[in-house]
Amino acid sequence: MSEMKDKVLRILDDRRGETVELLRELIMTPSPSGEEKAVAELIAKKLRESGLENVEIDGAGNVICKITGSGRGPILLYNGHIDTVPVGDRSLWEFDPFGAEIVDDKIFGRGACDMKGSVAAILMAADAIGRADVKLRGTVILTMVVKEENGLQEGTKYTIEKGMLRPDIALVGEATNLNISLGSRGRIGVDISVKGKSAHASNPLRGVNAIIKMTKMIEAISNVKLPAHEFLGTTTQAVTNITCQPGKLNVIPDLCSISIDRRIIPGDTLEKTKAEFRAIIDKLKAEDPEFDADVETGKLAPPAYISPTEPVVKVLQDSAEYVLGKKPELSKYTFGTDASYLNAVAKIPTIGFGPGDETNAHSVNDHVKIDDLVAASKVYAMFIIDLLS
Repeated sequence: MSEMKDKVLRILDDRRGETVELLRELIMTPSPSGEEKAVAELIAKKLRESGLENVEIDGAGNVICKITGSGRGPILLYNGHIDTVPVGDRSLWEFDPFGAEIVDDKIFGRGACDMKGSVAAILMAADAIGRADVKLRGTVILTMVVKEENGLQEGTKYTIEKGMLRPDIALVGEATNLNISLGSRGRIGVDISVKGKSAHASNPLRGVNAIIKMTKMIEAISNVKLPAHEFLGTTTQAVTNITCQPGKLNVIPDLCSISIDRRIIPGDTLEKTKAEFRAIIDKLKAEDPEFDADVETGKLAPPAYISPTEPVVKVLQDSAEYVLGKKPELSKYTFGTDASYLNAVAKIPTIGFGPGDETNAHSVNDHVKIDDLVAASKVYAMFIIDLLS
C-alpha cells in the first residue's frame, strides 16, 4: 500500500505546476453566486480531460463526477463550492481579484481561499488516483456545487435530494489551514419589529417613537446569557441591520425593525429561538404597556458536528500525517459550510479539510499558499486510498 501511496505522491509532486495553473484558471473565471456556468463548464472539461467518464452538470448547475470501484466499499463524497462572494470595492485590492497573481509563493484572487483552492486540489487528487491506476473497492463522488454563499446550501441540497446521491461519508473542502474541522455552529435569521405611533416630530410626546422602544429590545438582547457547546463554542447573536418607517426627518417613526444573525449550537431550533425572543418581548411589555413587538425566525442553517471518536476522523488524521509528517489538529469552522446540510439534514458523517486560512475568506487578501494547495491535494488522494482501496 505504501508503494502505491508514494506513486500517487510523486505524480502530484511532478504536476505541482499544473495544480497551480488549474487554480489560476479557476480564479480567472469569475463565478459570483448564481453565475457559475462558465467555471462549471471549465471544471467538467478538466475532469473529462483527465480520462474520467462519469462527468455531468446537473439541473442546478453542479458538476458531478463518479469514480466507481470494483467492490462494495463505502461511498465517499468530496464537496466543494464553485461560487464566490462579490469582489466589492476593487480599489481596496492590492492585486487584481481575477488576476490570479503569484506573490511570495501565494496565489491571490477572489475565491483562492474560499474555495477554489480546495476545488483544484480535489480535482488533481482524483486525476492522480486515475493516473496511478489505484484499485478502489468503494466509490468517490466529486460534487462541485453552486449557490453555497447564500447560506442556504441550495447546490448541495440538490445533489442529495434531486440527484439521489447516497454517500456514506462526506468531506467538505473549506479552508482549515490543513487541520480537520469537526463542524461549525449553524445560523438562524431573526427579524424583530417594534411598533410605535407616528406624530409630527415637532410634538414627539403625541407619538410613540418605535426607535426609542427598540433600544429597550436591543439592550435586553445584549444581556441574554447564551448557551455553549463543549467543542463548537458559544451561541452568539448580533444585530446586523436596522430600519424604520416612514424614515422621514420630521415624522416620529411608527415602526422599527432589526435583523439578528444568531449562530447556533446543537439543540437550537427555529421554535426554541422564537420562544426565547417572545419571552423577552413579553417581559418588556409587562414593564411598559406601550411596548408592542413581533418576532419572526427563518433562514435556518443547522449546526454541524461530528464526534472526534468517529472512525473516519482517525482515517483522515492518518492520511494527513502520512503527507504532513504530523497529525493535524482538530478544529472547527467559525463560518457556516455545506456540512450544515450534509451532516445535520442528510445525516451523513461529514468532516472538513482544506488549504487556506478562513480569515482570508471574503477579504481583499483572499489567497492560498502553493505549498498548502499541493499538500491538500496529496491528503485528499491519501484519504481516498486509505478509505476505499
